[in-house]
Amino acid sequence: MSKEKNDMTKMEFLLTLNDNIIVQRYYNVKGYNMYSKNSMELYDVVTDIKNTIHNDLKMKTVSYMLDNQFQIMEDPMILETSMTEDDEVFNIYIKMGDDVLYHTSWDGKIYPPKVRYTVDIRPHLKGVLKSLTEVFSTDKLTCEFMEYKLG
Repeated sequence: MSKEKNDMTKMEFLLTLNDNIIVQRYYNVKGYNMYSKNSMELYDVVTDIKNTIHNDLKMKTVSYMLDNQFQIMEDPMILETSMTEDDEVFNIYIKMGDDVLYHTSWDGKIYPPKVRYTVDIRPHLKGVLKSLTEVFSTDKLTCEFMEYKLG
C-alpha cells in the first residue's frame, strides 16, 4: 500500500509574485499518497486554483479600469507595465519540506500594477487547501494519460 492512514504529512501551498510571497500556508495530509504528485487530479486542482486567481485578477482589472477610465484616457501610461525592467511572474508551488512537488507560473504583467500588487486569495484559501488535501490523500488517481505514465 502506498500510504499509512495514521501518518500526517506536512505540506505547503505557496503563491508568489517573483520572489515576493503573497500567501504561504502549511497544511497536513492524513494518509499521503506518494503517487498523487504525478496525477491528473493534482494537475486539475492546481489548474483550477490558477484559473480562480486569474479570474479574480481579471475582474479586479475590469473594476480598476472602470473606476479610473477618465484618468486612463488622459494618461494611458498608467497602464504601461513595460516600465518595470524584469519579468513579473506569478508562481504556485506545492511543497513537501524542501521538495517542490508541483510548480506552475504565469505572466503577471498582463494585469495593471495596482491590481497585481494587491492580490488577495484569502476568500479561496479554505477551498484550495481542502482540494489539495483531498488529492494528496486519495487512492483513486489517474497516473497515466494516453498510455503514458505521468511524472
